[in-house]
Amino acid sequence: MSVASRSTPVLPENAGMEPDIELRKLSRMERILGPEFARILRGIVTNPLSVIGTSLILFFVLVAIFAAQITPPTNPSNPYIIPRDGFGTAPLPPGTSWLRQTPPLPFWWKALTGKDKWFHILGTTSGQWDIFYGLVWGTRTAIIVGVLIEGLTLLIGIIIGAVASFYGGWVDEVLMRFTEIFMAFPFIMAALTLSAILTPIMGRGIWPPTIALVVFGWMSYARLIRGDILSIRERDFVTAARVVEASDSRILFSHIIPNAIYPTLVLASMDIGTIVIGFAALSFLGIGTEVGYADWGQLISFARNWIPVLSQYWWIVIYPGIALILFVLGWNLVGDALRDIMDPKLRGQIRR
Repeated sequence: MSVASRSTPVLPENAGMEPDIELRKLSRMERILGPEFARILRGIVTNPLSVIGTSLILFFVLVAIFAAQITPPTNPSNPYIIPRDGFGTAPLPPGTSWLRQTPPLPFWWKALTGKDKWFHILGTTSGQWDIFYGLVWGTRTAIIVGVLIEGLTLLIGIIIGAVASFYGGWVDEVLMRFTEIFMAFPFIMAALTLSAILTPIMGRGIWPPTIALVVFGWMSYARLIRGDILSIRERDFVTAARVVEASDSRILFSHIIPNAIYPTLVLASMDIGTIVIGFAALSFLGIGTEVGYADWGQLISFARNWIPVLSQYWWIVIYPGIALILFVLGWNLVGDALRDIMDPKLRGQIRR
């Protein structure tokens, strides 16, 4: 039989090949948020650390929103000023009757306490500033300051780091040397010095320490996102965007930053608590808000003269300290969970 007469078998089209992989249908949440954001949200909901942290943050947010219902202000024009029950130096213990500048009774007071008059639920500080009022309204201060400062530092850091890494060359050198100059200053000492300079100019309030913390708080974000963008800018999807002649701003803000920003967001979520502690430290050192302003750091500062006898006047430190610890713990737990969710090495350990 000749070679020409031999019949050649016709193989099926998919012979020798792996069977087609069935494509997974996107869920409704994935279609709305996108697969990556949906995966992150699923991880947050199912991660025990993030659930605890989110619950703590949600608690403080609710306290801040309903502060006027929890403790009605005695001075509606400036509710952040803590009412004081006289001018005595010795702190009053929890449960002491409130005699002067008594706030209006909230709707829940009589139902929970069975009394028709205010008393100091958590006691007072030196100078008779009410601790409970300061903690409730200080929650608003902590959230406003933490989100504002973190948002500004994050924005500045992302812009400087992204521009430096995207253009490279002398632009990168100038911006990174500028960043290193700011990093050379000790954070708290630099913020304290700048806040002390701004306070006589702007007056006491939240703005001098806010500006100081922003000025000396953006550098870590700039360096982190710079390193991530340097590893992303040469990838194929960036090259494809250059081929179709997309503008630099479109490539940077639409393609590169969205793919490089996740580690920076994780660091930012963990730093909100640090920012609040830094703000509280400035208030404790006397560079910050005016005396009597609802700020956790200032509440702790009222205990400075009573440190040798804190065993007797324990409430002036314990309650503000617990508020600070729980607030910072909530953000740190969420940050740790986000780091685990976004880390490619740990993705297989997270339920999808």
